[in-house]
Amino acid sequence: MATIRDVAEHARVSVGTVSHVLNGSTLVREETRLRVLQAIEALNYHPKAAARSLSTKRTDTIGMIRTELRPEASSQESDPFILELIAGISSALAQDFTGLTFWTVPVGPSEIALYQRVVLGGQVDGLILFAPRRNDPRIAFLKDNHFPFVLFGQADDQRDVHWIDVDGRHGVELAVDHLATLGHKRIAYLAPPAEQQLAQLRWEGFMAGMHNHRLKIERELIVEGDFSEVSGYRCARLLLDRPQPPTAIVCSNDRMAFGAMRAIQESGLDVGTDVSVVGFDDINLARHAHPPLTTVYQPIREIGHLLYQLLQALIDGQNVDGMSGQLIKPVLRVRESTGRSR
Repeated sequence: MATIRDVAEHARVSVGTVSHVLNGSTLVREETRLRVLQAIEALNYHPKAAARSLSTKRTDTIGMIRTELRPEASSQESDPFILELIAGISSALAQDFTGLTFWTVPVGPSEIALYQRVVLGGQVDGLILFAPRRNDPRIAFLKDNHFPFVLFGQADDQRDVHWIDVDGRHGVELAVDHLATLGHKRIAYLAPPAEQQLAQLRWEGFMAGMHNHRLKIERELIVEGDFSEVSGYRCARLLLDRPQPPTAIVCSNDRMAFGAMRAIQESGLDVGTDVSVVGFDDINLARHAHPPLTTVYQPIREIGHLLYQLLQALIDGQNVDGMSGQLIKPVLRVRESTGRSR
């Protein structure tokens, strides 16, 4: 946020001159007054907001820090899911004239070092975390420092943690039920990274769906990916090379599903006819894939809005009962990437 000193430096005048202009003084020459007003507009300076920031010690900025568990894969592709989440958060905070700062950091020592700089340096008023891990060091650090934060996801220890999540267990169960109803018996699963907390929840959904239809879980059809399209492609190639390949694949997100579809097509097979594919998220690209992707929909933008509202309530010291701990039910959107088993 720009300060009165920033305005003075931009206009090449003293702080006192800026103050005179703001107060409507006639002691300032017209040329100087116009230069100060131009600096105020250029820097988007708001005197009342600046004064509030000084009195409350707030930055009027929140932060998001994305941890890359597989840094070598992340450089190969962007993540539309993250962009959708940021769009949802941004649309909410813009109404409050609050800023958003976003960082990406690889897992390891630099991760906590960044949190220390951000939190102990007072760079933001609160943080939004996503993809919580088991025994997550980020959560422990923030709790130890009594710093406001919210999770998109669930922690393994929910004490003193505020979160909003999509019911991934139910979502994967919906996917399996859809495929089983179409007659598929050899259903593969491209799992998320095991260290993420959601991995266990979604695995429970896969087991429940298979159990509901009395289908055998074949361990050779369970492969772990990293949410990237590249990993979806590689995992699907492994599955298709099995002596008895699957007739359907449940993927942990849409990007992995896109990779799986490409592997299927490169093998001379038809997606939705020879091998069915289900994704998770329903990002915008899902409906434009070839063929359009059947996927588990979660309202990403709305979740971003809810996460911001929850975090801002915590920052303001408000009661968050009814806001925290929301478990949103996903829905299955059926498109052409799934069909009856041959």
